Amino acid sequence: MSGKEFKSHEELISLLISRGVDISTPEHKSFAKKALQHEGYYNLINGYNKLFIASTAPAERYKPGTTVEEIFYLYDFDRKLRNIFFKYILPVETNIKSIIAYVFSQQYGHDNYMLYNNFNTTRKGAEANITSVIADFQRQLASRASDPSIAHYLKTYGYVPLWVLNNILTLGQISKFYSIMKQQDRQNVSRVFHIQDNQLENILFYLSSVRNFCAHGNRLYCFRTKRPLADMPVHKSLNIPCGDGKEHDYGKRDLYAAMLALYYVLPAATYKKLVKEIYRLFSTLMPKLSVLHEDDILKEMGFPCDWRNQLLSLK
Repeated sequence: MSGKEFKSHEELISLLISRGVDISTPEHKSFAKKALQHEGYYNLINGYNKLFIASTAPAERYKPGTTVEEIFYLYDFDRKLRNIFFKYILPVETNIKSIIAYVFSQQYGHDNYMLYNNFNTTRKGAEANITSVIADFQRQLASRASDPSIAHYLKTYGYVPLWVLNNILTLGQISKFYSIMKQQDRQNVSRVFHIQDNQLENILFYLSSVRNFCAHGNRLYCFRTKRPLADMPVHKSLNIPCGDGKEHDYGKRDLYAAMLALYYVLPAATYKKLVKEIYRLFSTLMPKLSVLHEDDILKEMGFPCDWRNQLLSLK
């Protein structure tokens, strides 16, 4: 099987020029070469050229005026966007871990989070899901047995309290733990956020996907998922339309849905800071663009044109 041939930076620049990218000055060429050296062709060009492509047949052609600089500006915008979302999801992760550990330990003791009967055994697929979570927790403990805090509790008490185990669990793992808890216990957690337990479960899984995109450096501005955010009261209060009569046009499988999810699990003042921080990021990007328009990027993000006013109007 033959793969793609290696191309030097000079050859890659020539390829971009042949496809309509403006690298007509020494300054453009110098920037392009440094960008390819630092970021890589695949990450930068293949990752962020979609909005700049005018035609794909018979070969990719870029929109007139496209420069490597502008592609880089979008790339850098997305990198900063990941940093913002990651920064605001981490406190949510810490908070939900703390609440779950408190509620569960209060009900069953701090060393009984691996007992099968302490979970909802009546739910569909319960046996497989419960045993999977317990096995995962056991693997986490085994793999981190040399961690000072883990080793201390194992040596001194023979077990590790859930609130200590939290330190080595991911948001995805604690989300799965929450999903197998008994309904009353789940409700005791979700009540803190003034939502139903099934809504909180869905929010945690959604934010876990976004967190993973941020942590692994995946493209975030065009985030899409097959598992949608549940219908929430905020969809109705924002009058988000349903074009097909079944699912809302946006705020379900996109990055805007993450904003709606965060609305329920962040303090109001913190949420407003998040909205304003993203708005400032947009404000620094827009003056740098000539080929792309703000609407192009907002559409990829699933954000409506008046997204800032909509989100700041939420109470």
